[in-house]
Order: sequence, then structure tokens, then C-alpha cells
Amino acid sequence: MMVMGALWGLQFSLAKTGARHGIAPAAWMLFVNGVGAPVLLAIAAWRGSPPRLLRPHVRYALWAGFSAVALPNTLVVLVMAHVPAGLAAVLNTLSPLMTYALALAFGMAAVHRLRVAGLAFGLAGAVMVLGPRASLPDPAMGPWVALCLLVPLSYAASNIYIARHRPADVDSIALAGAMQLGSFACLLPLALWQDVHLPLPPAHAGDWALLLHAALSWIGSLLFFEVMRLAGPVFFSQTGFLVTLWGVLWGWLLFGETHSVWIWGAMLSIFAGLALVTRAGR
Repeated sequence: MMVMGALWGLQFSLAKTGARHGIAPAAWMLFVNGVGAPVLLAIAAWRGSPPRLLRPHVRYALWAGFSAVALPNTLVVLVMAHVPAGLAAVLNTLSPLMTYALALAFGMAAVHRLRVAGLAFGLAGAVMVLGPRASLPDPAMGPWVALCLLVPLSYAASNIYIARHRPADVDSIALAGAMQLGSFACLLPLALWQDVHLPLPPAHAGDWALLLHAALSWIGSLLFFEVMRLAGPVFFSQTGFLVTLWGVLWGWLLFGETHSVWIWGAMLSIFAGLALVTRAGR
């Protein structure tokens, strides 16, 4: 789980590197999905779940691929040109809290005092980021930070959709490949309209970052399912803390990012909210 947290946390800095070199967000994710989808589907076929089993679930692959992969990851690449990678990692931790809020709205979860308190801490953390003028290195980042909040919201919406509509008769790794393939299909028209980018041979640091992100996309998926198999969802829920801490660490190591006391306070508040929601899940 530590390795998975480090890999997922690194993806924010990789996306920032690509944004600095002008790689279009849709083109970035199209290549990542174009590598990850066939690898995951091949592994699933080797495990006994050939791609033909996914034919009845095309709509699921498209919707899950759009909400869980295409939209949030494209937004990450888009905003990384304007906000610190560590800050994006902090805000991404709001996803479990937003998932509970949506579950309440759709009647899929009961009111629980610990989880409601967790939501309050998460909201307080978001306010610490967006409210004080001194929280961000540049006040002009405000709209981009607000756009960054759509990333955990998209993950939360995908969690609700997957919980309601996930096929029960398909291997999890096959579903991960199907989601990446669905994301590829959603992004292809936009990437063709913007500019398809192939990082071969690599011409600059952005191309190397894209190749590394493409490799990590499917390695992270395998680690996700292995941790879930070995330790279960309650243990896995702690991954959010590690992804954030590693995301902040990578931003500091690679870009020399520093954060105001408001951002550190927001991280502690969001962590407290995530801890309450996790504890309630036990």
C-alpha cells in the first residue's frame, strides 16, 4: 500500500511536468489509457476473463470510464499548469467525503454522526484553501483551485455509479481495463480535435513523464486489487492519507513547492474528516 500511495501520489507531479511542456490534457490521458487498457485486458484474459465477457457491459465501461478516469484525470492535467501538485493531492483526499455526501443524497447511506462530522471537517478544509487570500501562492489561482475540486467530485460520482451498476460476473481487473478502454473512447474525439501526442521517441521531460504515467496507470490498478484482496476495503481506505502525503512530498522534491499555514491546516482538517469516515466504516 505504501508503494501504491507513492505511485498514485507521483501522478500529480507527472501531470504537472506534462502541462509545463504543453501536452494537451486529452492527448495525455488518451496515451495513458491506450497503454493501460490493453495491458489490463490481456492480464484479465490470462486470468480467465476474456474481453468477450465485457460485450454486455459497454455502457458501463463508457460511463465508468468517463467519470472515474477520463474526466478527473484530464482535469488534473489541465489544472496542473496553474496550481501546485501538492495542493491538488490534498484536495483529492476529499473524494471519500464527497462520496458519502452523494450517497446520502441518493438514499444509499444512512445518517451517521461520525461521517457527518467528517463531512464538516472536509468542508472546513476546503474553506481554508479557498477562503483566505494568503492561503495560495497567488490569488489568481483561486478559480483553478475551485476547478480542481471537480476532480474528487467526479471520483465520488463514479463511486456511486460503480456501486449501483458494477457487473457482478466480471473479473475486477477486466473491469479496470474496460474502464480505461471506455475512457479512451470518450477522449478520442477531443484528442483528435486538439492534437494526438505520441511521446516516442521521447523529446523532453514531458514525454518521459507521460511514458512513466502510462506505466503506472496499470501497475497501480494491479496493486489496488491486490491490496483489496489481501487486506480488505477498510485497510485500503487508508490509502487516501498516503496518496496525499506522497503527492505533497513529490511536489516538494521535484518542484520545490512550499505551502502556507492555511494549506497545512486544510490538510489536517481533511485528514480528520477522512479518519472519522473511515472509523465509521469499521
